[in-house]
Amino acid sequence: MIQTHTFRGTKYDVDITGDIEGRTDDPRGGRPTLLICTDITTKKGLETIIHESLHACSFLKSEDAVGQTAYDIARLLWRIGFRCKAK
Repeated sequence: MIQTHTFRGTKYDVDITGDIEGRTDDPRGGRPTLLICTDITTKKGLETIIHESLHACSFLKSEDAVGQTAYDIARLLWRIGFRCKAK
């Protein structure tokens, strides 16, 4: 499993555990973390990964804009057969 990923030049720690769906830290506060806590083999997990990745790419975008974009991308990828493998 990956431990870090760089989004638009900022390195994030990646943690796929926890008790919330997901969270992305503000990159202006030091080394940020992208947290994914949903089962990544599900459609909701795919949407959460996309959602938090969009926050990492454009942290100041509104939650509504990120949420709708993540939903639309996840729905397209799911329809064409994309699936995440188990951890």
